Amino acid sequence: ELGPDALDFWIGDWTVSWPGGTGTNQIRRILDGKVVEEVFECHGEDGSLYGRSHSVIDVADGRWKQTWVDSSGAYLDFVGILVDGRISFQRSALENDHPVLQRMVWLDVRDDGFRWEWQRSVDDGVTWTVSWPLTYRRAGRPD
Repeated sequence: ELGPDALDFWIGDWTVSWPGGTGTNQIRRILDGKVVEEVFECHGEDGSLYGRSHSVIDVADGRWKQTWVDSSGAYLDFVGILVDGRISFQRSALENDHPVLQRMVWLDVRDDGFRWEWQRSVDDGVTWTVSWPLTYRRAGRPD
């Protein structure tokens, strides 16, 4: 069961890093607390990326949904799923006319930080490869 508090661990101000870049992510509840808003900014070897997401429990079917848009012109729509007992977001996509699954997962979650991974699967979720690993640290706290 992915209840209304499934993303509470993510709320707050974060610094993010990965091999080749750094950034910030601010997560807030908005719209009477029903929507979790993400404001993402990162700077890496390939330039800067600015993104926004909105996550909400869809009253039509009771499932978490997320919409992501960013400064590259990307629009991604996700559905919340459970991965190892924690909320994740997943979507189906086509890459070079081949079906792939894409998902974001939160790992090793603690109050002061966690790992986040953008993963993809070309075998319908049997195996996953990590495309973008981020390390989150709560802003204003020492490493």
